[in-house]
Amino acid sequence: MKTRANILMIYFLMFMSVLNVISCAKLFGPSDEEVIQAINNTGLFSGGSEKFSLKSPIEILERGSRTSDGSWPVTVRMTVTFTMPGQQESKPMVRTSIFYFHKSKDSSGKTTWIAK
Repeated sequence: MKTRANILMIYFLMFMSVLNVISCAKLFGPSDEEVIQAINNTGLFSGGSEKFSLKSPIEILERGSRTSDGSWPVTVRMTVTFTMPGQQESKPMVRTSIFYFHKSKDSSGKTTWIAK
């Protein structure tokens, strides 16, 4: 009888551990790849009459903890140039910016990160 109780206790602990891991996954912000992809998807580096061009990879400097509105702040450093129509490209500028990341669903129903 004791071995049966021990086996049930082990299964119960394993089940609780799995539930804990699943719920803790909601406590983590976007990965480095998701941060870079979301920033590229903002449209900051394409379109419009003025255009920013990314000259070096995006460098993640600091990750903040989750805010009260559910967003994840991430501080990044980028080297960009600015171009106006009919003008030369500016000198490369190093910019440090804070983006706030929110989870969202795209048109296909897949969960993605959006940078604001």
